[in-house]
Amino acid sequence: MDREKIMYSIGLDIGTSSVGWAVIDNNFKLLKKGNKNMWGSRLFETAETAANRRENRSTRRRYNKRRERIRLLQELMANMVLSVDPTFFICLSQTTFLDEEDKSALLNDKYQGNYNLFIENDYNDQDFYNNFKTIYHLRNYLCRSTQKEDPRLIYLALHHIVKYRGNFLYEKQDFRLDASNIEEDLQNVLDKINEFNDLGMVFDELTVIKILNILKEDNNRSKKIDKCLKQIAIDKKNKQIFKYLFSGIVGNQFNFTKMVSNEIIKYEDEDIKLKFSDGNFENKIEEYSIALKEYLEFIELMKKIYSWITLNNILKSGNSISEAMINRYDMHHDDLRKLKKLIKGYDRKVYYEVFRNQSDKLKNYYNYINHPKKVSREEFYKYLKKVLEKINSEEVNYFLMRIEEDELLLKQNDRDNGAIPYQLNLNEMKEIIEKQSKFYEDLKINKDKLISILTFKIPYYYGPLDGNDKYGWLVKYQDKKQERITPWNHSEVVNIEETASDFIKRLTNFCTYLLDKPVMPKNSLTCNMFELLNELNKIRVNGKLLGKDIKTRIVEELFMNKKIIKEKDLKKWFVTNKVYLEINEISGYQKDKMFSASLGSWIDFKKIFGVIDDSNYSIIERIIEDITIFNEKNILKKRLKNVHKLSNEQIKAILKLNYSGWSRLSYELIKGIRADNRYGSSVTILDVMKESNLNLMQIINDDKLGYKKIIDEKNCFETDKKLNYDDVIKKLPGSPAIKKGIWQALQIIEEITYYMKHQPKNVYIEFAREEGKKVRTETQIKRLKDIYKELDLQLEYDILVRNKLNQEKDYRKFGNERMYLYYTQMGKCMYTGEPIKNIGDIFSDELYEIDHIIPRSIIKDDSIDNKVLVKRKENQRKSNDVIPLSIREKQIHRWKYLLEHKLISQKKYFNLIRDEMDPQTIEKFINRQLVETRQIIKHVANIIDNHYTNTSVVAIRANIIHDFRIKYNIYKNRNVNDYHHAHDAYIACVIGQYMKIRYPQFNAKYAYNEYMRYGNNEHDKSGLILNSMNYESYDEDTGEMIWHPDKIKEILKCFNYRDCYITKKLESSDGELFEATIYSPKSNKKNLIPVNKFRANSNKYGGFSGLNYIICAIEGINEKSSVVRKIVKVPLIYKNEKPEIIVSYIEKSNNYKDVKLLKIIKKNQLVEIDGGFYYITSPTELNTAWQLVLNPHENAIVYKINQALKNSVDKELDIEELDLLYLSLIDKLNNYYPEYQDKIKNKLIALHEQFKNLSLFDAAKVIEQLLIAMSAGPQNGKIELPNFKIGDRIGRLKKQTILLDKITFYDQSVTGLYSKKVKL
Repeated sequence: MDREKIMYSIGLDIGTSSVGWAVIDNNFKLLKKGNKNMWGSRLFETAETAANRRENRSTRRRYNKRRERIRLLQELMANMVLSVDPTFFICLSQTTFLDEEDKSALLNDKYQGNYNLFIENDYNDQDFYNNFKTIYHLRNYLCRSTQKEDPRLIYLALHHIVKYRGNFLYEKQDFRLDASNIEEDLQNVLDKINEFNDLGMVFDELTVIKILNILKEDNNRSKKIDKCLKQIAIDKKNKQIFKYLFSGIVGNQFNFTKMVSNEIIKYEDEDIKLKFSDGNFENKIEEYSIALKEYLEFIELMKKIYSWITLNNILKSGNSISEAMINRYDMHHDDLRKLKKLIKGYDRKVYYEVFRNQSDKLKNYYNYINHPKKVSREEFYKYLKKVLEKINSEEVNYFLMRIEEDELLLKQNDRDNGAIPYQLNLNEMKEIIEKQSKFYEDLKINKDKLISILTFKIPYYYGPLDGNDKYGWLVKYQDKKQERITPWNHSEVVNIEETASDFIKRLTNFCTYLLDKPVMPKNSLTCNMFELLNELNKIRVNGKLLGKDIKTRIVEELFMNKKIIKEKDLKKWFVTNKVYLEINEISGYQKDKMFSASLGSWIDFKKIFGVIDDSNYSIIERIIEDITIFNEKNILKKRLKNVHKLSNEQIKAILKLNYSGWSRLSYELIKGIRADNRYGSSVTILDVMKESNLNLMQIINDDKLGYKKIIDEKNCFETDKKLNYDDVIKKLPGSPAIKKGIWQALQIIEEITYYMKHQPKNVYIEFAREEGKKVRTETQIKRLKDIYKELDLQLEYDILVRNKLNQEKDYRKFGNERMYLYYTQMGKCMYTGEPIKNIGDIFSDELYEIDHIIPRSIIKDDSIDNKVLVKRKENQRKSNDVIPLSIREKQIHRWKYLLEHKLISQKKYFNLIRDEMDPQTIEKFINRQLVETRQIIKHVANIIDNHYTNTSVVAIRANIIHDFRIKYNIYKNRNVNDYHHAHDAYIACVIGQYMKIRYPQFNAKYAYNEYMRYGNNEHDKSGLILNSMNYESYDEDTGEMIWHPDKIKEILKCFNYRDCYITKKLESSDGELFEATIYSPKSNKKNLIPVNKFRANSNKYGGFSGLNYIICAIEGINEKSSVVRKIVKVPLIYKNEKPEIIVSYIEKSNNYKDVKLLKIIKKNQLVEIDGGFYYITSPTELNTAWQLVLNPHENAIVYKINQALKNSVDKELDIEELDLLYLSLIDKLNNYYPEYQDKIKNKLIALHEQFKNLSLFDAAKVIEQLLIAMSAGPQNGKIELPNFKIGDRIGRLKKQTILLDKITFYDQSVTGLYSKKVKL
C-alpha cells in the first residue's frame, strides 16, 4: 500500500498497565502491515505509588537520625571514655552480637574474656549487671550520685536518653503534669466533637473533671470507656461517636470516619482508623492528612490527652522516668515469680506452654517478652486469662484484678513509652551532666551541645542534610557551604527561609487546568471566595437558584461575619430579611445541611487590617502563602517583620493563625485569565461566578465564555520539539500509573506516524477509569449492619431481614448487586413495597430485575445510586422516562425513611422522586454521556493536538465502548489473552469515526432531537449513538449514503481475527537489594546474606533473605573445561558496577574462568525456546508469552464460566460445553506449550473422565485455573480439588537453566511493527 496517501486514524485505549492501539482507514477497515492487521496491545508493569517507599523511607530516616545523635554524643565524649578504655566504642557497636571466637579475633590482645562492655579484670559485664539490673537503674543512680563516676557509665546513661529521647508534643515548652491545661484540652475536644456532629450539647466543668479522673483511674480500657460514656447524656444514635472518642484517648483503635456525621471523611473509600500507640502512627497520619485536612489539629489534641493520661500511669509510682521504670521492673519481677509458682503448681505442661514454648502461634509470656511485634499486651492478657480461669485458687483473683487494671507484667520498653515527652528525659540528662561536670571538664564545656543533641529536632523542611542535588533542596549560606550541620550550628549554617521556601515549592503541585502555574494556598482570599461562590451558585431554595443581589448580600452579611454557616443560619437570615415567605427545601450543600465553604481568611484578616481592599489584597495573599509555607513561627515572625513590614500587634495576631493545605487551582486560573463575554469586558472567572449561578466546570466548558480557548492556548508548547517525558508528562496531574500509560501511548503514536510517513487524521482516545468497578468492602457491609442495628424495627418481616443480614458471614456475596440492593431496600421491591419473602428469588430474572431509575437510553449511569431491585412485572417504563406518579405517591414515605436512615443516598432519592424529564435535562444527560470531561484526558488531547498539527483529537467515553461490546456480544475475557485492549482501541476508532461522519456539527440541541428520534427506544436501551447505528444515514448536502447498518457486520468480523501485535515493556531490575528482615540461622531460609562484615558468617548469625538479581547472558569455561553459554544471576548490588567487576563476581560464584559478559538482559525479554514463546522474568524463571486464541463459541463458554463463578450461579453452565472447551485447551497445550506437556497436558488427559463427573462449579473452577496457567504472564493456576489434582502452582516455569544455544531473542519496538531476531 502507498502509506503516504492513506488517510488514517489511530485509536488508543489507555490504562495503567496497558495501552491498546488500532489503525483504521476512512472505511473503518484495519490497515495492514504485510498480512498482519495493525492493532495491538502494549503491556507494562503498573507504576508503583510512593506509599510503600514512603513508609520504609520514614523508618530508615528515623533510625538514621538516631544513629547521628549517638555519633555526635560519642564525638563529644570520646576523650573522656577512650582515656579509660580505648576499645569501649568498638565493643559497644561491634562485638555485642559476636561469639567468643570472633570477638577474640576482633579485639586481639585487648580481649579479656567473653564480655561486651567492660573487660577489666576487676570489673566486667557481670559486675555491671549486678549493680544495675536495667539501664534505668543506672540513670537513677547517676542522677543521685555526688561522686566521680566511670565515664563509660555516664556515656551509657546519656546514650540511652539520647537514643529514646521522647516525643515533641510540648516542643519548646516547660512540661508540667498538672491537670489544668489538660482539662482545657479535654473541654476543647468535647466541644469540637459536639460541633462536628451538630449535637447541641454543653459540657460543664464538673463533667470534664469527672471524665478526666475516670481516664486516670487504675482500670482496664473498656471499663474506662463505659464509665466515661455514663457521664454524658447522649442518645443511642450518637453514643458510638463518643465511644470512638474515648477509645482513642485510652489507647484503643478508633474509627475517625464514624466520629464525624456532618461530613464523609474517608481515605481511598475506606474508613480512617487510628491507634495512638501504633508504632506506625506518624506514617499513617501523614498519609491520611490529605483526607483529614482541618481535622488533623483535633486528632493531635486527642493524642495530647492520650499521652498525658499514659504518662500519668507511667509516673504514678515515681517522680522521674527512671524511678517509675525501676518500680515497674520490681513489680514485674514480683508478679512473675508469683505467677510462675501458681501455674507450675497447677500443671507443669501448662507452665512450659506459658513460659518456655517458642511457637509463633502462641500469645504466651515467651513471645510477649521476646517478640513484642507479634504479641501485644492485650493479646497476652487474653491468652493468660483463659489459662488462669481454669485454675481453682484464690490467688487467681489477684492476677485477674491486675489484668483488669492493665498493670500485670508491664515492660520497661513498652509502646506506651511513646507518650513520654522529651522534657522528662532532658531533666535526667541535665541532672547527670550537672553532677558529673564537677569532675569532667569535657562535660562542662560541652553541656549546651550535649543538651542540643536531645532537644534539636531537624525541621521537616530541611530534607536530606548531605547536600544531595537530586533529592535535596537545603540551602546553606555562601561562606558555610563546606561546613557540617549539627544541632548547635544549624541556624548559622542553613539559610532557613530559603530552604523552607524551596521545600514548599518542591511539594507544590501545578494547576489542574493551567499546567505551568503553581496552585494557590487553600486558605487564600481568592480560594476562599472561589470555593464559596462555587457552592453558593448551586444552592436552590424551593427548587430555584439564588438571584445575584441576594447572593451578594448573603456573602457580605452572613459569610463575612461567621466562619461556619449551617442551614439554620441561612434560614434565619432569609426570614429576618423577608427574602422568602415560605421555605420548603434548601438543596445544593456540599455537606449535610451546612456549607463546606467558608470565608475564614477574610474574617481573620479583616480583624487584623480593619478592611480588605485593592490596597492590601495582594499583600494579604502573600502573607497567607507565608503562613502556609512557614509552619515554624520564628521564621514566619522574621518574614512578617522584615519582608512585610508589619506592626508588632499585627504580627502577634497573625502568628495565632494556623493555615495549611493547597488548592488544586491557581490564582492565574481564577483571577488572572480574562475574557470578553456576556458578563463584561476583560472579566475573570471569579467575576463570572459573582454575576451568575455558574460553577467552575460550567464556565470552563462553555465555549461562548472564551476561557476554554485561553486555557488551551496557554497549555500549548513548541511543536518542533521531540516529545520528552520531563517536559510533557511529568507536570500532568494524576497518578504515576496513569502517567506511565500516557507516555506509552504517545510513543505508540510516534511509531505509527513514523511507519505511515505522515501524521494521522484523527486520534481517538479512551481512558480506562483507574478505580475500576467498585467493590463492596467488608467495612461497607459492616456499616449496613450498624444501620440496621440502630433501626427501631417493629414489623416481624423487617426484624427477619435484619436477622438474615446479621447471619451473613461471607461478604463476597455482596459483590452481587442484587444482594446489596435487597438489604438497602429492607428486603422489599422498590416500586411496590412488597416483601421479597424468599431471598433466593432475587436471582431469578423471571421474578426480579435491576432497573435503572434514569434510563440507560438517556445516561449510562451504572452506579448503585441509579439502580433498584424490583419485581419484573412492575418495571414498566412510561414514555416520559420517570417513575409513574402512582408509584411515587405510594412509596415516597418509604423512600424518605430509607434516605433518613442512610440506606439510600440523596442522589438516589432525587432520581426516584423526579417528576419530569424535560428537554433541557435530557440534553444535559446526553451531553454528559457523550463528552469526556476528565481533565487528564483534555491535557493528553492538548499534547497530541499541539505536537501533531494536522491531527484532530477526540476523547471517547469508556461507557460507550462497553455498551458496544454488550450490544454485539463481544466478550471481554481478560483471562484468555491481551487482545481486548486492541479491541477496545478499535471500537474507539469505530465510534469516533462514526460520530465524525454522522454528527459533524454535534451540539446539545441536536442531541435532544436525535435522542427523540433514535435514543428513546424502549426495546434497545443502548443509547443515542449506538441506536442510531441501526439506521441508514445520508449526507444532507449531497444525498450520498454515509452509513449503512450492514457496515456493522464487517466491523464485527474483525473481532475474530487471530492476529494482534503484543509487546511487553522491558523493565530494568530496580528496587530493594534484599528483604530487610534479619532471619535466624535456624530458619528455613537458604543463602542468607550477612548482616555486616563483622557478622559475616550467616550460619552463626543469620542474615537477610530474598536477594534480588540482574540477569546476565554469559559465555565461559566451567570446572570441567567445557564451554558454558547460559543465563546467570548477579546480585542487584552490582548493577552499576564496571563489566570487569561483574565478570569477576560471576567467575568466583560459579567457579568459571574466561567469562565474557555478552549482554545484561532486562526483565520481560521475549525469547523463543523449542518453538515456544516465553518472557524471561528472572535468571531462573520463564513465563509463557503465548497469547491463547479461542473461537467465538469457546469465548462465549469462558464468559459464562466467569459470570457463574462471579455470581455463584451455575444455571448457564453445561457440562458438555465445558468438556468441549477442556478438550480444546488440551489440544492447544499440545501445539503451543512445549514446556507444559508433562506438567499439565498429560495429567489433563489422564483425568478426562473425572472431569466429566465433576460438579458444574468444580468443572468451571478447573477451566478458570487452567486459563490462568495458560495465559501470558507471571500467573500460577491452582487445580487441587479432592478428586481432581494437577498442582497448586502451575504455569510459571521456575528453577530453569536457560541455555543460550537454545534461545532466540526477539527485540521489539513499542508497537511490535518493527522486530528482529537475535542469537547470542
